[in-house]
Amino acid sequence: MSGANDDNAPRLRAYLLGLTPQARRRLRGELERGLVRGDGFDPAAAVGELCRIADDADGAAARLFLLPLEPFLIDDDSSRRHPGRLARASLPALWAWICCDLVPNDADDFTRGATEALEAGATTHAQFLTSDFQDHVAAALRAVFGDKDAARRRLLLRGIGTPRAEEEAATLRWALRGRDTLAALAARLPATIHHLPQNQIAACVALIENAARPRDVFLCALITVMHRLAAPWQIVRLAVHAAGSDIAARIAATPYGVAVDVLLADVEWQIAALTAALADWQQRSRRRADPVDRRHDTRPPRRDRHSGRQHARPPPGRARRRSGGGGAIGHCGLRPRPSTRGGLPSGS
Repeated sequence: MSGANDDNAPRLRAYLLGLTPQARRRLRGELERGLVRGDGFDPAAAVGELCRIADDADGAAARLFLLPLEPFLIDDDSSRRHPGRLARASLPALWAWICCDLVPNDADDFTRGATEALEAGATTHAQFLTSDFQDHVAAALRAVFGDKDAARRRLLLRGIGTPRAEEEAATLRWALRGRDTLAALAARLPATIHHLPQNQIAACVALIENAARPRDVFLCALITVMHRLAAPWQIVRLAVHAAGSDIAARIAATPYGVAVDVLLADVEWQIAALTAALADWQQRSRRRADPVDRRHDTRPPRRDRHSGRQHARPPPGRARRRSGGGGAIGHCGLRPRPSTRGGLPSGS
């Protein structure tokens, strides 16, 4: 029975994460009222998941902890792969997993201590607590990824509940592990690099190499530079410099070949966004061209009383016209009323 619950929990969590925060709050209220009523429905599992993904990621302590992830966040669906990045929508799930599965006791102590420090205006102490907790989470992630039992590792990571949980947890690990060197790298870069001149490419590569300590932080360092480029495609120039050639095979053989994968993922994301925007525009255009929405007209076809033939009903709000008759009377579908007196109709 417990195995079934372990299998259903990630799917339930993924569904709840797809709801808006307002919808989650309303659902949680209804489920808690159901618990009080005791009407035969057991919503305890859903209430537990809602508590796990409560909007704590909007809290001050959570924001402070997640701050090193900012350069690596992307506003895309979490199901699409972005090397070295994670979806912004996954942050509540990651934070809930840290607090409930990875290091629950330490997370409670950090949240309480950091919140109290921030409320008291002790920003330096809050930052100290945050740094200590970030080190603790990075160490816990190292233990998770170092577990030789692959099944147990996958089971723990599946508790995050996102489509690419393992990749996002790895990004979290190295962003926390290299946050100091990555911050030093960002401090040496301009806020926006409009153009990357040829004579500065070697210096830029040197900055990345110095920040990539340990080496697993390399991708985070590369994305940190890419995040500052006004034209992100320029990151390929670093790969060409590292390979000493613009031949694809030689670029792919260097660590900088991953820059191409990062760019391709960005292009796919932009294409998907443009496709969705175009489909939405076409749908709105069709609605403007045909203001009468026939989809909601559920009336059966009109049946002629004499011939029994069926005729399609006119759209709602439009007058039905007869084909016979001329002038205004004919267009309105009316016929002159015959005189009730003998002889020819009046006016003849």
